[in-house]
Amino acid sequence: MKRDKVPSHPPLPLAVDSRLPEPLHAQLAEQIRWLVALGELKPGDRLPTVQELADHLRVHRNTVAAVYAALQEEGYLVSRRGAGTFVADSETTRAAVHRAALRDVVDRALARAVEMGFTPAEFAEAAAARARMHEAQQGQRRLLFVECNVPEIEQHSRTLAQELGVAVEGVHLDDVRRDPAAFRRRAAAAGGVVTTFFHFEEVQRAVGRAVQVVGVGAGLQIQFLRALAQLPAGTRVAICCLDRERAARVRNLVVNAGVRHVSMAAVGVDEPERFRKALGEAEEVYVSTAAYPVARRLVGERVRLRPYQMELDRASLETLRARLLETAGQRQARRRQA
Repeated sequence: MKRDKVPSHPPLPLAVDSRLPEPLHAQLAEQIRWLVALGELKPGDRLPTVQELADHLRVHRNTVAAVYAALQEEGYLVSRRGAGTFVADSETTRAAVHRAALRDVVDRALARAVEMGFTPAEFAEAAAARARMHEAQQGQRRLLFVECNVPEIEQHSRTLAQELGVAVEGVHLDDVRRDPAAFRRRAAAAGGVVTTFFHFEEVQRAVGRAVQVVGVGAGLQIQFLRALAQLPAGTRVAICCLDRERAARVRNLVVNAGVRHVSMAAVGVDEPERFRKALGEAEEVYVSTAAYPVARRLVGERVRLRPYQMELDRASLETLRARLLETAGQRQARRRQA
């Protein structure tokens, strides 16, 4: 009768880190899979008991028990009553060996990252995040970004694509209003719908409860605020947008940012006469990139217009990034269970 092997090597090189985005159980399970793939754990090798490994890793024993149970279902491990938990001699473990080819790739990348001053933990976090972003792209799960004007659709779509590493398709709010049913179909097939907080409620109503919309904040560029802050006290400034409501919102953002020493009039290009009057009284004119083409047509080249634009705030981008990572992880888990 074949006797169970009891490993004589030192404790397994396993470690988990609560600071990483991956849950502890996912970190541990993946490391055990790697040890099997690399041949450091062979069929018949006995693993530490649940309590022994929990004590070694300083985690709750339920975490280790859940990992062992999951790996048994996947075919990596087998439990023998009264004897312990062993590496299985199965199709799963035999097929896992081909993953060993990745070891050299990972080792070279890790060595390079360490040379550049990054820690192994930072490398692991970055690699996991990039892998999930790549997975999202390969799965053709694009984001839809909805806004009410073409310049900001193009600008914010580029920002989202560059920051998140996913495909982004811009959608004009007028198209959503014109055919909500068609937009709902597009939204259902996409990886998510994003819009600014200003349009959040309208877009969420358009897609219904089946699709979740993520709102992102848009703030003023620091260059715009700095330019206003450097103006002499009492300078008459016209803040121009597509309409007066948006212009008033921008003016409030400027005031809330601490710029209160200039006199600001809020005006929209949708009111041509009022717009021209405000420009005639202003010493400095700032026009949003969305309204700039219309403003230029209204006043020609005789008035100096200073364009400004909104930019997506960093906190919103990080929140959206976390949601994409969570969604990618859920899809990966479903595939493993299939």
